[in-house]
Amino acid sequence: MQLGVGTRASVTLEPVRYEFANPARDKWDDNWLVISGQVSAPDAAWRFAAPCLTTFEAKHISTWLRSVASRDIPVSIVGDAGVVASLEFTEPNLAFSVDRYQDVSTSVRVHFALESKPVGQSSEDQFWVEVEVTAADLDSAADEWDKALSVFPDR
Repeated sequence: MQLGVGTRASVTLEPVRYEFANPARDKWDDNWLVISGQVSAPDAAWRFAAPCLTTFEAKHISTWLRSVASRDIPVSIVGDAGVVASLEFTEPNLAFSVDRYQDVSTSVRVHFALESKPVGQSSEDQFWVEVEVTAADLDSAADEWDKALSVFPDR
């Protein structure tokens, strides 16, 4: 899934494998996915690979992207602790929020923590990259994500 291609910042995320190759008949352990990421922003560029989403959590990403394309997700609140993400997961490596809706595009934040942050970023500070996308970009990214996830069914 690619967001922000051809813009100032871009994020590519892809499920690459189950964390554990052999199922152990445990709903959680059997379904962790290693997510590969490539991020390009004006101030930084990095790659990561971390077991940070379960198969059942990962399915929420395409639903969220389509909801943003339809403008059904509210702009995220900025509070004392920073930006409140509208899509979060068990592991805090990745999260998503909407910064603003404009006439023909939307600014989406992809939040990074722990192993998905660029090297050298403080562990206490929130870190995100804002990508500019259109509704068509979001729908396309959702389709890409669903296709990539189709080879990783819940076990």
